[in-house]
Amino acid sequence: MTRKTDNGRRIKATETTFAVVETLADLECARLSDIAAEVGVANSTASEHLSTLQDHGYVVEDDDGYRLGLRFMDTGTQAKRYYDTLLSASKPVLEQLVNDTGETVNLITNENNMAVYVDRLFGTRGVPTDSWVGKRRPLHMLAGGKAILAELPEEELDAVVEEHGFPAASEHTITSRDELEAELETIREEGISFNDRESHKQIRAVGTAIVLDDGVYGSVSIAGPAQRFRGSYFREELPNMLLGVVNEIELKLTYR
Repeated sequence: MTRKTDNGRRIKATETTFAVVETLADLECARLSDIAAEVGVANSTASEHLSTLQDHGYVVEDDDGYRLGLRFMDTGTQAKRYYDTLLSASKPVLEQLVNDTGETVNLITNENNMAVYVDRLFGTRGVPTDSWVGKRRPLHMLAGGKAILAELPEEELDAVVEEHGFPAASEHTITSRDELEAELETIREEGISFNDRESHKQIRAVGTAIVLDDGVYGSVSIAGPAQRFRGSYFREELPNMLLGVVNEIELKLTYR
C-alpha cells in the first residue's frame, strides 16, 4: 500500500527516480536495459533518470553498468545525526551488553511507520543476517518493532496497519490485527517482546522499547540463531538483561 501526501498528489517522475535508486540498491550493479525492465519504463526514460542522478553524484557508471554513488553515504550520515542523542546515550550501554552476551544487538526506531536499524553491534557469537544500519523492515515482524507498536497510541497503531498491513517473512509471522493485538497486550504487561522466527525462519530475538514521558524513542533487541535462543536463555535470561540495559538508556536520556 503506497502512502499519499496530505493533499493526495504524487510526483510520478520522483517516484520513478526512487524506483531506479531502489533497483540499484537491490541489484548492486546493473546495465541500463535491466534497470529499465525492473522499473517498468523505457530505456530512454531510465537513462534520463540515471543521468540526472549521476550529475548529482548519486549514481556512478563504470564498465559493468550503473551503481549507487558514495553521495548516499554523505546524506545518510547527515540523516543519522538526527539520532545523535539516542546513539550517544545507548552506545556504551549496548557495547557492554554485547560484551556480556556475545550476541547481536540492534537499536531500532520507528520512521514513517517502519522499523529502521539505527545501530547494530556484533559480539563474538553474533551471526550475520539480512539487516544493516538504515535497513527498513515492517514493525510487526521484529521483536524491537513489536515493542514499539505496543507503546503507540491507538491512532498511530491504526496508521501503521493501514499503510503496511501484515506482510509475512515466514510461516510464523503475524498476519492479522487480532493476532497482533493479543501479542501487544502481553508485551504491555511484561515489557518484553519476542520474535520467534517471524522475520527469518532461523532467527529469534527479544526486545523492549525505550520510552520516556514525551514518547517512544525506539527499542533495543538481542538476536541470534533459533537453535541457541531457546528455553530459559531466550525467555528469561536475555529479557532480564535487556530490561536493565534499556532502563539505563532511559535514565541517560532523561538526565542528559
